[in-house]
Formats: sequence, C-alpha cells, structure tokens
Amino acid sequence: MSSLDRIHALHRTLSARRSPASENDLMAELECSRSTLYRLLGQLRDHLGAPIENRPGQGWYYGREKVGRERFELPGLWFGRDELEALLVMDALLGRVQPRLLEEHLAPLRRRVRSILDRGRQGGEPFPAHRFRILRAHGREVARPVFLAVATAVVERRQIDFDYTARTTGRAARRRTSPQRLVYYRDQWYLDGWDEGRDSLRTYALDRVESPRQLAQSAREVSEDVLIEAFGAGYGLFSGPLRGHARLRFQPERARWVADERWHSRQQSTRLPDGRLDLTVPYSEVDELLGEILRYGPDVEVLEPPELVNLVKERLRLAAEVYR
Repeated sequence: MSSLDRIHALHRTLSARRSPASENDLMAELECSRSTLYRLLGQLRDHLGAPIENRPGQGWYYGREKVGRERFELPGLWFGRDELEALLVMDALLGRVQPRLLEEHLAPLRRRVRSILDRGRQGGEPFPAHRFRILRAHGREVARPVFLAVATAVVERRQIDFDYTARTTGRAARRRTSPQRLVYYRDQWYLDGWDEGRDSLRTYALDRVESPRQLAQSAREVSEDVLIEAFGAGYGLFSGPLRGHARLRFQPERARWVADERWHSRQQSTRLPDGRLDLTVPYSEVDELLGEILRYGPDVEVLEPPELVNLVKERLRLAAEVYR
C-alpha cells in the first residue's frame, strides 16, 4: 500500500469512527509500522488540515468541534507543487514517445501515472490532465542517434569522440572526451565531460554534436566534489573557477518578481526602504549572466564589479547603435 493509499485509508477510518481508534488498530488497518503511522498522522494533520486529536490511552479521532457541523474532507487536490509537476511532466513526456519497441513497456507506466493523478483528486473523478500545459521554451532538438550514443557512453563509462561546432565561434573540431554526466537545463541537453585534448572540464551542447563514436578507452573519472566546484561555483550552466560577485539593483516593479527567484545557492539579497532590491550573485562565465541582466533592460543596474559594469554599458551602447 502506497503512502497515498494509506492517507486515504486513514482518513476513511477516522471519519467513520465514533470512538478513538487505537494505535494497534490503525497499524493493522494501514499495514504499517508505528513510525509510519505517526508520519501519516502528521501529514494528515499538519499538511492537509485534518482535525486529528489524541485521547491518552484510547487513540486518535477527528475533533468535530474544530470543523463545526461539517465533516472534514480531504482537499479536492492535495498534491504538492513538486509532486504534481513531476507527475504531469512524466505524463507529458510519456505521451510524446512515438510508437516503437518501448510502447508495450511504457503504456502500463503511463496508466500508473494517470492512476496516481486520479487518486490525488477527491471525489473519484478522473484527473483533468488536459487542463494543465507543459511548455518547452527555446528547446533545441537533439538527433536521436546522437543522444543515444552520448547517453550510452555516460552509462557505460567509455570515452567518446565527436564533431563539435562551438556556437560562440562557429569553428568545428573533433573532440575526444571522458563523459561525466548529462544535464537538462532550461529545456536543453548538455554534456559535462573531461576534454582529453584540452585536459580540462568542458560543457557541450548536445544539439551541436555530430557523428559521435564510442571509443574502447575507459572514461576518466572526475569526483563529484570537483564537478560541483567546477560547474557550481557561479551563476548558470557554463561555470568554472569563481570570477567574482555581481551586485545588481532592481527597480521596485521588477524587484517584486526577482525577490522570489533563485539565481544561485549562495546568492544574497536585500530589500531597500524604497522598494528596490539588491541582489549579489557569484559568477564564473560572464556571457550567460550578461544575457540574464540585459533582458531586464532599464529595470536593473549593475553596481559591481567595475568590469561587469563596463561590459553591460558596451553591450547597451552597441544595441542602441543598431537603432540609429
């Protein structure tokens, strides 16, 4: 019995009882341990608002006076945001798979996801999945053979070489890399790998990879700590050694939006008396951060460091020149 099923069963049991239900009765009813029972009672009371009370020596019951004359019912939809988002994304992704060899394996999985969604809705009606939209923004397609070759090299820990055309320079070169991990970031697939020719960690956009070939050599192993230090030090995906801290000041109208955003795990923010927001973000690779800053236009001012201020000034000057 899943946690979802047990919470429904616990609610039904407490709703039907006119006297307290003992600990042993509830554990037998829910087929669970004492620790699981207490966790379920806590979820039902603290997260779903059930009026659960305990009578020492007798057990648990619903306190009717807390909800007035009406019976307590589970909320109409009681998935958390993360849970609902995960289920809807899974359903959308499974629905996109074209009929191939996996169809017979994926069809039961999708039915299972739909079943979980249905049980998360009070009243027994099917979950209206068609009323939720999962949209991709600026997604770039990756050729199926490319993705399969790279993913196989990641899983089997083999080196791989491929033709790669860098978007920044437009130059093509054959790269040999020890793949470390695949990253899905802002609707794009990327490969973090150790570039054997350049003897350093690099990130490759999979949509720029062509003619991948798995090699016989085992992939070099890079520790998780090194990967975190290399790719998690600064803002965005294309990280590296920490370059500095960008201090940004947002105007009041935009500050109300940015205050709820998480740009980096080590960001610092301060609300000013006039409604503006100061946000300090560590950064490594400047181009991605520049793109984020420029999209806010006049609603943000870069305060520090001076080199970043000058870069933004120059980009804005060049942009203004286009319209003269």
